[in-house]
Amino acid sequence: MRSTEIDWKELSSLNEINGKPSLGYAGPVTGIINNHLIIGGGANFPDSMPWLGGKKKYYDDAFIFVPAGDSLRFLKSIKLPDTIAYAAICNIPNGIVYAGGENQNGISKKVWQMRMDSSGNIIFDSLPDLPIALSNASLTYHNNRFYLAGGESLSSVSSAFFMLDMKKPQDGWQEMAALIKPTSHAVMISQNDKIYLIGGRMKTKSGISELYSSMYVYSITDNKWSNVKSLPYAISAGTGISIGENEIILFGGDKGETFHKTEKLISEINAEHDNAKKEALIKQKADLQSSHPGFSNEVLRYNSHKNEWNKDGSIPYSVPVTTTAFLKGDTVFIPTGEIKAGVRSSKILMGIIKHH
Repeated sequence: MRSTEIDWKELSSLNEINGKPSLGYAGPVTGIINNHLIIGGGANFPDSMPWLGGKKKYYDDAFIFVPAGDSLRFLKSIKLPDTIAYAAICNIPNGIVYAGGENQNGISKKVWQMRMDSSGNIIFDSLPDLPIALSNASLTYHNNRFYLAGGESLSSVSSAFFMLDMKKPQDGWQEMAALIKPTSHAVMISQNDKIYLIGGRMKTKSGISELYSSMYVYSITDNKWSNVKSLPYAISAGTGISIGENEIILFGGDKGETFHKTEKLISEINAEHDNAKKEALIKQKADLQSSHPGFSNEVLRYNSHKNEWNKDGSIPYSVPVTTTAFLKGDTVFIPTGEIKAGVRSSKILMGIIKHH
């Protein structure tokens, strides 16, 4: 088996649009179409941090870049059909598909495929709606079929697993074997007639989320989920890619230390009736979030032949969550996303894979 290492750099391409600094976007629609890198939609806090009363803003702008040596050149802006963030994203050979997500009107069940026509225009094809509206779900593609796992509905975290056969799209999304447990914010990767669901989390009725270190594998031929080797630690909202036939690499993610402390304080604030004590707890939460240390920058590598995880160094930059990693040739891109509570990245991480 060849070993691989990744040389990372940080691109400021989003800051080169109109010469204005960008706040960056969490939950963007992003990927490669015909050698063009797309970053669209997403959400941020343009006025002030959320714990200071800042309101989340959703976007329908999409920015198109073309590779220029070892950087990216801004080409043009277009509009998505609607504002959207936190959709499930999947890159396919001729485009990008995004499913569900949320905006200022709530959670969506819409599914869109983006492709490029012969004139270089981005076309949006509407695919069948999801059976239920979901945000922060996971999407992958295998053999002309899309698979969507979990996500958050208005009232709960989903354990549903749906499949859309593009040979029979009129049949809509079919419900397959349910996930072993309700899951949102997971990484899902297809490889060798199997689908891997990695990490993630579940918000519970107490308001405190359960973070997962588990990994499950779905057999497409048997329509069945089973356990495989767990991660070294719980992780959610990270990104990952498949390399070759038996390797999966995960980048960063939220280990949940600050996340859990914040959820606990929110629960205490909601239960507190004494105004002075409530104000003290609100200040404590604001202090905690404003001093957020950022998310993991560690790289984890899974070998499916050996069924084992190994730590594989780290990325020398702030590594975002709530975005999508994707591969173009031997180059990994991880665009924008969230780098600490309420703070987005205006950078695009680019990693060149070196095979030895």
